[in-house]
Amino acid sequence: MLAAPPATAVMGDRIFRWIHRKFSGEAAIGRFEEMDERIVPRRPTASGNGGGRPSALLMLPDLSGGGAERTSLNLQDSLRRQGQFVRLGLLEARGEYLARVDANDYVLPQNRLLRAVADRCPPDSPQRALIQVPLLMGMLRREKPDVVMSSMADVTLPLAFAFALMPWRRRATRWIAREGNHTRVVMERAFPDPRLRRIVDKLIRWSYRSADACLAISEGVARGLVENYDVDRSCLQVIPNPVDLDALREGANEPPPAGLPGRFIVGVGRLDHQKGFDLLLEAFAKIEDPELGLVLVGRGPERDALKAKAENLGLGDRVHFPGFVEHPSAIVSRAELFCLSSRWEGFGHVIVEAMAVGCPVVVTDCEFGPAEIVESGESGLLVPPEDVDALAEALARLLANRGEAQRLAECARKRAENFGSNRIAARYWELLCPGEEGA
Repeated sequence: MLAAPPATAVMGDRIFRWIHRKFSGEAAIGRFEEMDERIVPRRPTASGNGGGRPSALLMLPDLSGGGAERTSLNLQDSLRRQGQFVRLGLLEARGEYLARVDANDYVLPQNRLLRAVADRCPPDSPQRALIQVPLLMGMLRREKPDVVMSSMADVTLPLAFAFALMPWRRRATRWIAREGNHTRVVMERAFPDPRLRRIVDKLIRWSYRSADACLAISEGVARGLVENYDVDRSCLQVIPNPVDLDALREGANEPPPAGLPGRFIVGVGRLDHQKGFDLLLEAFAKIEDPELGLVLVGRGPERDALKAKAENLGLGDRVHFPGFVEHPSAIVSRAELFCLSSRWEGFGHVIVEAMAVGCPVVVTDCEFGPAEIVESGESGLLVPPEDVDALAEALARLLANRGEAQRLAECARKRAENFGSNRIAARYWELLCPGEEGA
């Protein structure tokens, strides 16, 4: 991310001071909660698409290669195949998945100047969030969606402000706030200053309580929203991520990237602290099999640090970093084992993807999600989070016992069917548009 120029920095500082004045006290948050209580949303009325069906907008920051983006694409594909009018609302047209969508599949804010200013503000900053408010207001005014689903707190929060400033649009729009991560941990890392974090936590609490309903992608995420952000459990539904099983299995037949080792363990995800690839490297170093490789698929800020760690551990050329891969299942389906070494999750989308193509899985039993996917000893192995020895032992166990690994893989393939996109999309549509004909 480029450093903000002086003019943008000054604007950001002014915005931050405004946030602090307006929202540092309970009374200010209360005023917004009272405002939202006076806004009683109407049921979707199928405006703007010309087909008599409700129009849905799935809001995202962009189409970077993450779980929320993949989920939204899978959901859009499934619902549109079944006749629903669903588009993506993006704050920026960028990301690894952008090439997968047609220009008619998404809409953008029209104010390019504000988009440029927001882009130069630090990620997850109050400055960026406040600049995104008028961008979202313009998009809502222009598109007039019947239902909106926001994914990720960095969209949900500015969207709450946009709706608060547009009560007429709020009354005409059903709003679902989807949470797909361990929100409290994410906020602690994004806002290490406890004073600022208290303000942000209050705003997040207000934004989730302002939505018509909240969607959590696992029971653990739901508990976190109730315990940490006072979300009413009766307004909260748990629906797992939809996984496009057919596309995954087709992708598994694609040729893999060149240069992969003959035998390897694979991990897939953003190369950052959350995914725990540093722990996986340490566990891999304990496995006495010099012919075995490790492939870490994905991009992220810790790539260089992970490569350096691999060198320091003496792993040398045994660890491969192919970057973002359009069809990761082409790699996963050829691996000896799949490993998820995360410190925390919201669900664990990549676990289901690995199970779907018949790869045995070893995953950490972290908060939240993996234990809701993997039945330990039946469809994979669960190990304690941040326990390098336990992780190494589980990996070595399945490498040494291929019969057990194959049995787990066969059960895992069947278990993955529970998360197929067509089945899950029907549940999403019922939440988005209650009473409408489902998918």
